[in-house]
Amino acid sequence: MQGKQRRLTEERLPPYLSYRVWQRLLSELSAHNPPSRFDSSYFEELKITKSCRSMLKGTLLFLDLMSADSMPTPRLHQLVKSDGEARRAALAEIVRNAYGPLFTELDVTRVTQAQVKEYFSSQGASGDIGRKCLSFFFAICADGNIALSPHLRKSARRGRGKNSAIEVLKPKVSKLADSGGSVEWERMLLEKFPNFNPEWSEELKKKWFDAFKFLKKSLEISAPRRRASPSRR
Repeated sequence: MQGKQRRLTEERLPPYLSYRVWQRLLSELSAHNPPSRFDSSYFEELKITKSCRSMLKGTLLFLDLMSADSMPTPRLHQLVKSDGEARRAALAEIVRNAYGPLFTELDVTRVTQAQVKEYFSSQGASGDIGRKCLSFFFAICADGNIALSPHLRKSARRGRGKNSAIEVLKPKVSKLADSGGSVEWERMLLEKFPNFNPEWSEELKKKWFDAFKFLKKSLEISAPRRRASPSRR
């Protein structure tokens, strides 16, 4: 009973899993049709660890991409079938709907970091989980081209050592785009992409956003070729 209660609690929290795991799932869903149901066998097929499954399902629920009975929603189908600007627009709508109070009660272009933390705390996410929720929120807003307040940026010199992980992505992504791309390569690249940290320096944040946009653009170039493959029918 305690395990079940814990899973229910986790699934009601705002997303706080690693963003690269989320990107890996979206990559799989875009490369293939979403399953008829998000059950254990689906996540086992993707080799998603048990510790990530409840967080992934919680993310899908929170973003209204999965129903309470684990079925994909029309919103999810719309998201994974779109690309480019259409996908960014669809994702922005999903984010604004899911994080409602942040957009209806606060002005995200002027909000302070304390106000955002208060929102996550009111949702039951504080401490380390709250910090992870914040990182996921920043990353998904960047993915949806949602402008956020400059007050959320810090000049703290944290996250050193990530530069090399960001810089090494560009040549690998270029090879992926030139070769037509593959789901396996995309998964490997996304797993190596560092999570966004709001406490990084301004210079490192800029490098992260530049690399992130470069990665998305390159993967979008290869997507039409994958869609034309007979194996996807």
